[in-house]
Amino acid sequence: MTVAHPPSSAPSADALAETLDELAEAFTARFPETLRGPRTIGREAEYPMVWPDGQAADIRGLWPLLMEDGDLNPLREGDLIVGLEGASYSYSMEVGWGTIEMITEPCNDLHALKALHETAMARLLTAAKRYGCLILGYGIQPLTPQSEALMSPKKRYHVLHDVIGTTWQWFTTTASDQAQIDITRHELIPLLNLTNLLCPVVIAFCANSPIYGGHESGWISSREGTMGQIHASSHRHGMPARAMRDPLDWIETLAQQEFLVRKQDGVYIPQSGTFIDYLRQHGPRFDDFLMHEHYIWNSGRPRCAHATIELRSACQQPWAEHFANSALGLGLIEAGKTLLPWLETKLHDALWPAMRDYHQRVLRQGIQASEPFDGLLEGVLQHAHDALLARGFGEDIYLAPLYRRLQQRRSPGHDAIEAYRRGGWDALREQLTCNL
Repeated sequence: MTVAHPPSSAPSADALAETLDELAEAFTARFPETLRGPRTIGREAEYPMVWPDGQAADIRGLWPLLMEDGDLNPLREGDLIVGLEGASYSYSMEVGWGTIEMITEPCNDLHALKALHETAMARLLTAAKRYGCLILGYGIQPLTPQSEALMSPKKRYHVLHDVIGTTWQWFTTTASDQAQIDITRHELIPLLNLTNLLCPVVIAFCANSPIYGGHESGWISSREGTMGQIHASSHRHGMPARAMRDPLDWIETLAQQEFLVRKQDGVYIPQSGTFIDYLRQHGPRFDDFLMHEHYIWNSGRPRCAHATIELRSACQQPWAEHFANSALGLGLIEAGKTLLPWLETKLHDALWPAMRDYHQRVLRQGIQASEPFDGLLEGVLQHAHDALLARGFGEDIYLAPLYRRLQQRRSPGHDAIEAYRRGGWDALREQLTCNL
């Protein structure tokens, strides 16, 4: 969608305000007034792929093996196969060629989503065994460090590398476990704020990337800690600086960030200046705004193409408990109406700064970090449990690993550190390798 406006060399403040209003209205209009049934959830799960010695393996070697049954269609960028698309799940190559992403379609309940994800994983593991590589339930490449050489040869990634610099290379190694959960128009800002506010809680429960480049990194979540260095002063990745008041406030806040890359006549080209600068010249070009906000990686972000909110802060989980984060994410969204008021009664005006401070602690200490108030993690988990129970599908069973982690005060990353200290890569490989 492009809203046509003649460019002006010096638009008025009123014209800029009107431009921002039009973008906010166009964005929110793509979310429904009400849900059409049970709230659905999809999953975008990234997994590091390694050779038995722990070095990154090139996922492009899997494509021929995965395509043998003929039901997966190759997705191409020129001659390059960048993914395989099936009827209900797909595989994709993201920023690093050593990481594979499995994308499962939205499901009405967690049981269906889990079954679909495990079907896709079984197929992937069969291909990986023939290829001679391992798939890890882990949030980062454990031995291979970030580098430009590890970057997938997608054209836009090299443009982003030129614009952002070497901090962009962190995306070549990391592996997240993301949920896509459908929301309504009226939930957009409340749930955007809630998911960003609670990203340190998700990290506390799900941090799983402490060994990086063959060493203890000092982070329990190296994935979140390192990528937070990308335009850190403008909070481009992770937890934003503050809550958003309304859609217009959110649009304007994002527009003040640097505009990195846009697509023109099918070609990705670098940009300079902020998106506000671009709006002053071109008016409310909606497709360009979507390109801009796609490269702002806050922990919770609305996706208007599917009318969902995307939850981004979890590392990939150990395979035996791979579904814990999906259950937590859906529980948080379903509990949104009660969770935010409960948090506000605990911390009042100090809520956002207290949670930002907590965010910095959990990146390094995980679930062992001191909480902003006694009972935060237990209370959030109980809200999520009750909300899942109220859905009536028996989905609360998937929170069991999180209750165990809370009782033992151990994030998955603490187990990874213990294994690495005990037996180096061999012990870590045994702990992290995905098996059905």
